[in-house]
Amino acid sequence: MTTAGETSVPTTTGPLDEVHREQSARLVDHLVDHGPATRSELAAATGLGRGAIAGLTARLLDAGVLRQGSAEVTGDHRTAPLTLAAADHVLVTAHLGPDDAIATIAALGGEELARFTAPLRQETAPDGEAAAAPSPLELLAVVLGRAIARAERAARPIADVTVLVDGAVAGSPSVVLTDERLGIEPVDVLGELRARTPGLAEVEAALPVPIVLVPTAVAAASVELNGPASRDLLYIAGDTGIVGAAVIDGLPMRGAHGLAATFAHLPIVPGGVRCSCGQRGCLVTVASPEVVLERAGLAEFAAAHGRLAALDELVVRVDAADDRARWSWLDAALWIGRSLQLVAPTLDPATIVVGGYWAALIGDIETSFRDNRPTVGGGALESIPAIVASRHGGEAAVAGARRQARDRLVSEPLLLAG
Repeated sequence: MTTAGETSVPTTTGPLDEVHREQSARLVDHLVDHGPATRSELAAATGLGRGAIAGLTARLLDAGVLRQGSAEVTGDHRTAPLTLAAADHVLVTAHLGPDDAIATIAALGGEELARFTAPLRQETAPDGEAAAAPSPLELLAVVLGRAIARAERAARPIADVTVLVDGAVAGSPSVVLTDERLGIEPVDVLGELRARTPGLAEVEAALPVPIVLVPTAVAAASVELNGPASRDLLYIAGDTGIVGAAVIDGLPMRGAHGLAATFAHLPIVPGGVRCSCGQRGCLVTVASPEVVLERAGLAEFAAAHGRLAALDELVVRVDAADDRARWSWLDAALWIGRSLQLVAPTLDPATIVVGGYWAALIGDIETSFRDNRPTVGGGALESIPAIVASRHGGEAAVAGARRQARDRLVSEPLLLAG
């Protein structure tokens, strides 16, 4: 018998149906965020009735997703706290930042526990010659291996491994292409990492879900959905390369070949220079961070202090009306704005979110974009879409990757069986 409005949940360990999977996900989501809770606390937090909670918790206990503590005072198991069997599991995220290969370890709730970095800048040998530098993928394998080793030493099982890339992800098995650091041609990033990373094969065999390869812009866009931005948005940034992602009704637009929102390679400049992709006049040829820093006279600064420091210095100089920096940036902003003039009417996003160092100079991008807007409807279209700065800065992609990993696991609660 069930109370009106409640759903009975059989205590078998077979697959969950859609309703029970959604209810279980709400329960598990609360435990990820808040730790152990009694059945009464779970009912209050999730809005589910006591009968539904009783059935769900029995099912998840049987499946090994939950563990039950002791009821020290009353001896009634219903008052005993419940905890996730996988509460000690961690999320591993690896990516190539502006200056470093980075791998992080985070708790299921997203709190960072450890970070490992290896500089991407080429070192100089004592004789003044440039020393042979490891490839970006070799360095990414190094930091990923360190993260795996740390998790093993801490006895923290790995629940998810996500690798972030700037390029597009296409095909099955997935390859990466149009990535400025990895090359225009397709690269089997996961295959390379499997071959180079000690312990990755063993970790992968024990994962509840396969290793995930995600474009940085897609991950960064996903975390913006939890804020004031609409479920229909376009995300753009230009720190490591020029990246873009479109999100439609809360889901990333992938395209038939994984190339949707390939913002860097819009052939925007008439008669422009030849791009490495084979086209002429791509946005990347006039607005990539390397191009902007070179034209601003900051290439040597970047070589000495790193790209992030150079981009920060660029923003300072632009704000100070330094002629060379201002000219370099305004030329890039002009083409970024014109690219948005093409993309925005096509996708019709409610919001354009600008990340990275572009966010600090968002006014110039918006000025360029608004310079050529439709005047139909009494000018109503001039003010849309809204253009806003990312709330997460350089950590947007990592934060988004962790959120996506958590959602993958929570949405299928049986994956979290101990």
